[in-house]
Amino acid sequence: MIAYILGYVLFVVVWSIFRIRFMLSKQKNKEAMVNGGILGISLLIGSLLIAQVKLPSFVHVLQVLLEPAGKQLLMQ
Repeated sequence: MIAYILGYVLFVVVWSIFRIRFMLSKQKNKEAMVNGGILGISLLIGSLLIAQVKLPSFVHVLQVLLEPAGKQLLMQ
């Protein structure tokens, strides 16, 4: 399991360095920053999924945030 995670991390880090350097050489600083952020988040989530950690649903977070507004709209 650890070997799979390390392999995934190594692959994503090498890929992100390659992509970010390519973008920086073309003077695309904002795109490189966004790409690095997305790859960092995918690295974190991917590693947790490979380790079979039960992640909370993203739908539940939105439901908690938007449900009171929806109930209020329905009551009107």
